[in-house]
Amino acid sequence: MLTRVKKDFENGLQKVKWFSALLSERVRIEVTIFKLLYKSDELKKKKDDLLKNIGEEVYAMRGKETNVYNSKEVRAAIKSIEAIEPEIRETMDKASDISKIVS
Repeated sequence: MLTRVKKDFENGLQKVKWFSALLSERVRIEVTIFKLLYKSDELKKKKDDLLKNIGEEVYAMRGKETNVYNSKEVRAAIKSIEAIEPEIRETMDKASDISKIVS
C-alpha cells in the first residue's frame, strides 16, 4: 500500500512539474511579446515626434520662398523616420510570428 501511495505521489509530482514548466514557458513568451509591442509603440511615438518637428519646421518656413527639403532639420528628421520605419515593421513582425507560434 505504501508503494502505491509513493507511486501516485511521484506521478502527481511529475504532472505538477510538467504544468509548471509549461506555464513558465508560456509566461516567458507572453512577456517577450509585450516587450516587442512596447518597443514598437515607443518607436511609433518617436516617429510621431519627428513628424511633428517636420510640420513645425515647415510651418515656420511659411511665406518664405525656400524649398522645405533644404532645411537641415527636415532632412535629418526624414532620415531618422526612414531608419525607424523598418525597425517598427521588424518588431511587429517578430511579435506576430511569436504569437502565431503560441496560438
